[in-house]
Amino acid sequence: MLEYDIILFGVTGFTGKLALEYLLEKNYPGLRFGCCARNEAKAQQVVDAVCQQLAGRTGKPVEAVKALAPAKIELADLVCSSPAEEEALRCIVKKAKVCITTAGPFEKYGQTLVKLCAEEGVHYADITGESDFFRLMVDLHDETARKSGAAIVIHCGNDCIPWDLSVFELNRYAQTKGAELISASTYCDYKPGTGMSGGTLTTAIYQLNKRRGKRSGTTDFDPLVRAADGTKSMFSVINSSPKKEEYFREFNRHGGPWIMAPVMVNCIRRSNALLGYNSAFAYGDCMLRDPSLLQWIRDKWQATTTAAAILAPSLFLRFMPAPGEGPTREFMDSGWLVLHSRAVMKDKVSQKETTLHAKYTFHEDVSYLATAKFLVEAGRLLLEKSAAGEGDAGVTTPAVAFGSQMVERLDQATGAQLEITEAFDVTTRSAL
Repeated sequence: MLEYDIILFGVTGFTGKLALEYLLEKNYPGLRFGCCARNEAKAQQVVDAVCQQLAGRTGKPVEAVKALAPAKIELADLVCSSPAEEEALRCIVKKAKVCITTAGPFEKYGQTLVKLCAEEGVHYADITGESDFFRLMVDLHDETARKSGAAIVIHCGNDCIPWDLSVFELNRYAQTKGAELISASTYCDYKPGTGMSGGTLTTAIYQLNKRRGKRSGTTDFDPLVRAADGTKSMFSVINSSPKKEEYFREFNRHGGPWIMAPVMVNCIRRSNALLGYNSAFAYGDCMLRDPSLLQWIRDKWQATTTAAAILAPSLFLRFMPAPGEGPTREFMDSGWLVLHSRAVMKDKVSQKETTLHAKYTFHEDVSYLATAKFLVEAGRLLLEKSAAGEGDAGVTTPAVAFGSQMVERLDQATGAQLEITEAFDVTTRSAL
């Protein structure tokens, strides 16, 4: 029996709390949402605390906010060690039209949830930045999801919505000009300083310490380039990310490799395989460095302490955020991201190449605060597209599942703005 439009998993985590807060604050008319957790008492404490904080921030009475929260907490373990536990989780999945989740590491906590959503035809969205998890889900569940009609949308957070949508819109712009996009590079510029949640740190530790071996899958090619019919897509991606620090004259900044660049490339690889930007599309990503020497020292210190916590958690983890903890609200409210893109399109008739510039601007922290909003809006879009009989089933990306609709939605929900420039013509792509 369908009781919910959306069920939120991972509500006790840092980003899960922000997603719950956003759902309560927006109070979308007619939206029935629920929360699922392993521990009812802990989850209820979190819900009550989020209601209290939201009331304090908005000036609304606490009881009025609490009245908007789910009346009960659904109980299930995402790591199922028995058929009975899996069946309990399946029963909850079947109560919803869409499952959204912030519970990571996703390779540990997401596999069964994706499996059940794919089998039951329930739509799914997450905020993972784990490429291994993405590959595994395509390999194991893409065919099942396509048969059941389930849209399994991976990377619906800061990893990788701004990047994925930027390239999608650049390709869309090229198409309107009778051209094809042949290459793109992205350059990310974050607010100086770092803020990490305990959940992000836990995922990093898990990924570093997991047992690795040769990939065993159902195909002899990368699952990310699997086409809708199960064959290898003819559309591939050449990774053009910088391998060392470089100076970029147009930004008057140095930039270079960073830990998430391969994740962005893999997301674009999947989008290109399904949407067909170019048969040999070149894409790369890099991080622009803050020019301040003092900030460079701060960033190096933060990176060093974080690496120490990951490599020797028994010694250093007590100095880092615990699961459920993260940056302060003040830090997140003052955050920002400007994602610059440089692309080349080729006219299909004249073969003339033209350079495109794009700038995607977010006026708040995207790692957590905006990520929670991205995820909720992904869930709502899945609902709307399903009701309209639209959408692509299978294990996909935000660009494939939502395209320009997500760009427009994020403009409305967060004030984000994406601009594309050709020569001296600026085209705003925030409300298409």
